[in-house]
Amino acid sequence: MPTFSNRRVSTFSSRARWVPCDRACYQTLSWPLGDGNGAPHDARLPASCLPQLPQPPHRLLALCDKEGLRRLVDCHMQRLRRTALFVRAGRCFDCVAQRVADFVVEACGGPLYYSTRHARLQAGAGLPLLLDEEGRELWLVQLWHAFDDAEFPLALRADYWRWAEPLSVHLLSPQARRGDLTRYDYDTVRSWFPARGAMHRP
Repeated sequence: MPTFSNRRVSTFSSRARWVPCDRACYQTLSWPLGDGNGAPHDARLPASCLPQLPQPPHRLLALCDKEGLRRLVDCHMQRLRRTALFVRAGRCFDCVAQRVADFVVEACGGPLYYSTRHARLQAGAGLPLLLDEEGRELWLVQLWHAFDDAEFPLALRADYWRWAEPLSVHLLSPQARRGDLTRYDYDTVRSWFPARGAMHRP
């Protein structure tokens, strides 16, 4: 019985001119809990807990351009803004959303905006959110709906998903990473949304 489909989703020089929000990392990160003595959990993980993160296909950037990728990120982030994941972001949300867009564009082969603008703000892997298992499902289902919001090309959705789904495992906080995590294959998730799935048929 797929937890993904049954879970209820809550609706709630140029560089010199760049002034990042120093507080964004700290206001939006959910740091791992200590062991009761103030010591953090061991962040070292067996290799089996983290899937290999593939390189996004170059056609994502070639066919969508930076603007198309940023539009998808914006739609995804606006959906997440109404959830508990960003309840504490406040006025830092726009800064975080820009960092995520810069990360996606750079990962897909675009300009090195993320590395040059945000390197000094990196915490952990440098991404602005650490998820628990339930948060990961919410993050993924909102991405699925953001494809439609952004009118993301149907032919490229599987490509993007096959990069973003393993990325979601890397976004888990250390104590949430386990070898038995549910993985969400694109075709399987598409079968849970039959109305939208019909749109994907050639």
